[in-house]
Amino acid sequence: MTYQLSFFCRSGEESADAALDRLLDRLLEDGTGLVGEWRGPYEEDVAVFRLGTPGKECDDRPAADLLTLEVHVGVAAIAESVIAASPQDEHGIWGCDLLATVTLGGDHPDWALVDRIWAALGSLWKAVPWDEASGFAVAGGFDA
Repeated sequence: MTYQLSFFCRSGEESADAALDRLLDRLLEDGTGLVGEWRGPYEEDVAVFRLGTPGKECDDRPAADLLTLEVHVGVAAIAESVIAASPQDEHGIWGCDLLATVTLGGDHPDWALVDRIWAALGSLWKAVPWDEASGFAVAGGFDA
């Protein structure tokens, strides 16, 4: 079973690649490495990376299952997702220009990395989290 967590943001980023690069740079600022692979090519408004926290014994193997980090930019590109999540704009996300989605699957999700991504998105851009089960009531703190 997979779990998706989305973040609606106001970023001003010109392209998804630039936004994802900036997000990855922020994730790496604390000195904790990442293992992963770029997925693509995609259109200018979509960038995708598979990421994980490195294992203790070998930097090439993740400590948990890799997650997928997908970034979409542009108000028009994410409009359907914005309207579906908040049809009456109760949460002030209309006009957001970046949608970041984290998809987890497998038996050992990397919750610590989800927390790092959440914090990085919040520090770069105002990020409003949403998931299908909890809506905007989703709470952080996934350390497992």
